[in-house]
Amino acid sequence: MKNAIAAILIASTMAIGFANASGPPSKQKGGEAAAEDPALSSRSMDAPYLAVPVVRDGVLANYLFVSIRIEIAQGVDLWATRERAHFLRDALVRASHDHDLADPTDNNALNEARAIEVYRAAAVQALGERAVGGVSIVATYSSQGSGI
Repeated sequence: MKNAIAAILIASTMAIGFANASGPPSKQKGGEAAAEDPALSSRSMDAPYLAVPVVRDGVLANYLFVSIRIEIAQGVDLWATRERAHFLRDALVRASHDHDLADPTDNNALNEARAIEVYRAAAVQALGERAVGGVSIVATYSSQGSGI
């Protein structure tokens, strides 16, 4: 049953795809919202609900669901870059499963610095070094019910 649920979560994550940011985002962390420059959000690609497994001692302990934003650098053709969104999504999903992105001491928390580093490398692999500007974590949620 757990395998079926995990498969459904992963399939739904991949089906969601990318969405263009339509306005200033907010980051869910302790109930605080952080607004960004709307001009930047129009040159970004969002990856909502990336499933990040939390494995402890070889056992799946939790899933974190991470939404990220990738800023597309100025001077790069935004539409040509967005046409590569499916390659980017694939690279991000693979990176989420290939690397330990959870906080080593908390099954409900993401190691944000490590996650940004890994997701940036995946974005550069999929889109090219010149295309990728900043990478930021928009929201993180735990499957154990703790919004982070």
